[in-house]
Formats: sequence, structure tokens, C-alpha cells
Amino acid sequence: MTEQPKRPRGRRALTMVVLLVLTGVGAGAGAVYTGGVTFSWAGAGQGPATPATSTPVGRPTPSPTPTRPPAGPVLAPLTGRSEVPTRAGLERALAAAIGPVNLGPHASVAVRDLGTGRLLYGKDPAGAYIPASTTKILTSAAVLAVLGPEHRFRTTVVAGAVPGEIVLVGGGDPLLATAAARARATDATRGTGVPVTIEDLAVRTARQLRASGTTQVTVRVDDTLFREPVSPTWESQYVPTGVVGPVSALWVDEAKVSWPSHRPRAADPAMTAAQAYLQMLRKAGITVRGELARSKAPAKARELAAVSSPPLADIVEHVLLVSDNDGAEVLARHVAVAERRPATFAGAGEAIKAVLSRLGVEGLSGIKLYDGSGLSRDNRISADVLTQTLAAAARPEFPDLRAVVTGLPVAGYTGSLDDRFAGDASAPGVGIVRAKTGTLSAVSSLAGVVTTKDGALLAFAVMSDQARQNDPRPSIDQAASALASCGCR
Repeated sequence: MTEQPKRPRGRRALTMVVLLVLTGVGAGAGAVYTGGVTFSWAGAGQGPATPATSTPVGRPTPSPTPTRPPAGPVLAPLTGRSEVPTRAGLERALAAAIGPVNLGPHASVAVRDLGTGRLLYGKDPAGAYIPASTTKILTSAAVLAVLGPEHRFRTTVVAGAVPGEIVLVGGGDPLLATAAARARATDATRGTGVPVTIEDLAVRTARQLRASGTTQVTVRVDDTLFREPVSPTWESQYVPTGVVGPVSALWVDEAKVSWPSHRPRAADPAMTAAQAYLQMLRKAGITVRGELARSKAPAKARELAAVSSPPLADIVEHVLLVSDNDGAEVLARHVAVAERRPATFAGAGEAIKAVLSRLGVEGLSGIKLYDGSGLSRDNRISADVLTQTLAAAARPEFPDLRAVVTGLPVAGYTGSLDDRFAGDASAPGVGIVRAKTGTLSAVSSLAGVVTTKDGALLAFAVMSDQARQNDPRPSIDQAASALASCGCR
């Protein structure tokens, strides 16, 4: 695929104010590029760039943005009387970008009014397409709906079944870290806040044990909250090449054991996390007897210590911004648990669909979800369902879903859209389009929100899953930018 030339970073100062405008408006109303960007908490590594049919694309580290005086607004103030685009106007605006020469023989488009939720334009909008990482929009909306934006995931240590035994219990914190990984963080306070560490938990445990007069323990590990660590529908190289790790209710650093590379992943994430816990527990003065082993925590066991993740809204924003495959799979499992379904890939997919149905999303019988990240090429989602989910997240009656909109990358600025929208045809979308990317080999999708030049608020999705002759991403960016620059009347 041909890479687009990188835009000079100085031009971005002109449109940065739009980020603030669009964020406020939204609240009121994946080559696999599904990961592969620097994690805001786990070190300064890029994703692997292994030459396989579906592996992350490495990207250069962005240069610093020059300091410039604040720019004036680039969007006119919203008057509340914005003109909603017409179907004919949208068809004319999009025509140059969405033809089969640009997007391949199998492509879909949906454009929806965020104010009313009405579909304004569709090109096979209900068709089933491989979504890649736009799947994360559905996962994020569902987990926020069932748990709420302030929910925190707890990793605990409880008393075991016999005296002198303690159990480390994984609660599915996707961002639980080691102290070493947190020290490597390039910006630990951006997006996800500061993640808690397994060493924090060990120190708290040691303090509680000493207070009760205990200095020797046997340690057991309970990671039974989730099942099925690897999807049978994933390509065989995903885990070995570090595209994603085995899904676990207990891990540290998303099962990454090497930096800046994300491979190999820990073969047994829970035991790797437990070893880091034991090391700090010993440093804190507690003697550990016997061998580390798995054992389910007793029912209603007495809690000795705990650490809690950042709020769920922050985690969702992180997952969407950097397209975090590992985090998305953990969040999907939490939807399954909350919905009292098996904490497996299939259980999570069914749970996500059930939650979206309660949010009013229609057409779900025609979609297939085999994971929460979008890595599975067996997934099928329609552009219609993606835009309905985005419209639900922007509705004032669903304030808990706001992070779905605020977490979307900003065109030309952040996350997986940092180096997109570089050509002249897509320049009008810079700083105005907010959208989630999705990229697998021969698959590209983009779904998000945009403000037209007349102030209309739109949700859109563009999907292409048979583009084998050329890279459809520049044309997809052009389509989104056409929405930003047109009145489409």
C-alpha cells in the first residue's frame, strides 16, 4: 500500500480548537491496524511490524508540534438552526470518493443525523461487512451501558481456604501494570490516568498481613473470571507476533514481556503477574512458602488488600484512541459477565448485541461478533449498526455513553488518525472528523462523527472489505472530509 505524505505539523495549530467544539457538541445531543501505536501507560514502544497478512503497521514517532499563538475558530458558532443535509446533496458530495475504483467491489456507506437518529444516506447500509477495529465502537458502548463510566475494576487479595493461605484474584483490570512499565510510560496521566501496579497490591497486602501478625503465607492465583484466552477465529500468528495476547482476568502490562517490541507475549499471563506480585511481597518482608499454584478463592472470602483501575470512561477512551486490542477483549468479557453469559468470545458477542438492542440499535440479527476487538475476519457488522451506535452515544438520554464519542481519534491529530487525512482532498476533515479506524489486509473502515460547514452533526461509517488492488484509506478519508466541507443540500 502507498503511504500518504506526512502533513507538516505546524498546520495543525489552525484547527485544534475544533477538537473542543466537537467534543462539546457530541456530548450534547488496523495489515492489522487495530493496535500498533504507543500505549499511554505501557512504554514508548511501537506495535510489531511483522511481515504477515494481518499484522500491525509500525508508524514513525511524531515530531513535536511547534508552539504557536492560539488560532481563531475554524467553525462558525452553532446557531441551533443548522440545515440537515439531503440525500441528493450527500450523494453528490460523496460520489468522487466512494466508487468501486476507490473502495473496491464491496463497499458500504451510511450517514445519519445525530439530532434525530435518522438515516440520511446509505449505500448498502445494512450489508454485512468485515468491520476490523470499528468493532470496538460496539464493545465500548455496551460496556459503558452495563457498568457505567465511573466503574473501576478491582484486583484483590483474599484469605484462602486454610490458615496462612492467600489468593490473588484477577478482576479483569485491562491496564494493571508493573512498576517498571509505569516508569517507562511516556505520558502516564494522559487518557487513562495513572494505572495501578501489581507492586502496589503486594505492598498493601504485606502491610495488612504484618498488622495481623502474619509473616509467612502460601499464595494461590484465581483467574477464573474469564474463559477461552484465544479465539479460534483469530489468525494463527496474532498471539506469537504480539498483535494480541491471551485474554486473561489477571495480567500485567497486557501480557507484554518485552519493550519496545510487543512480542513475545506471556504464555500464562496470570502466573506472570503473580510472579511479579510474589517478588514485591518478598521485598516487603513476607516469606512465601511452597509453590505458586491456581486455586479458586473461597466464596465470601475476607478481603486483605485491593487496587482499583482508572474509571471505565478513561479506559474506553484509551481503547478507542490507540485501538487497543487487548483492552477491548477484556472489556468485551466484562459485558458477558455483567449480562450473566459465559465469559468467552461467543458469550461476549451475544452479550454486546443484547445490550445494544436495549439501547435501541436495530438490525443486530444481521451482524456477527466473534471478538470484541475486530481482529476476527469472521466478524460482520453493517454501516447502519455502526452509525446507530454512534447516534445512541451522542443522545442526551444516554450520558453514560459519552466516552464513545470523546474517545474517538481526531483526524490529523491523535491516536490512529494521527497520520491520516494527509492529502489535499482530505484536508477539510483535519481537526473536524472524529472517527475509529479499522484495518486488516484488504479491509478498511472508518466510523465516527463530523460537523458539516453548516453546523449539522452527523454520524457516518464507510466500510470496504475487498480492496485488494489499492489502499482505500485515502478515499475513505476524502469521503469523511467531504461531509465536513459540504452543506450537502
